[in-house]
Amino acid sequence: MDLEVAILSAKDGDSAGLLKAMADGGTAGLMSCAGCNKVTLLPGIENPGNVLFLIEWDSVDAHNAAKGSPGFAKFVEHASPFFGEGGSMQHFKMG
Repeated sequence: MDLEVAILSAKDGDSAGLLKAMADGGTAGLMSCAGCNKVTLLPGIENPGNVLFLIEWDSVDAHNAAKGSPGFAKFVEHASPFFGEGGSMQHFKMG
């Protein structure tokens, strides 16, 4: 299993809006993607305008394949209006 670790900046620092958008359908969209096993979102402390995304995928290939799925499109529809500039993303091998 591979872990996607992303630190995303919320547009205008609205991390609460990004978290709400994820709760209102963004997380469900990701979870409906084949190969997506768990989604964890954590608000920043030192940088409260950031949100940490921890997404467990079967593999990086599963993540890449999901990008063309209806579930991923649902995630983008809900969350992208709240994405700000910058951020980072990497994958890590789990266990």
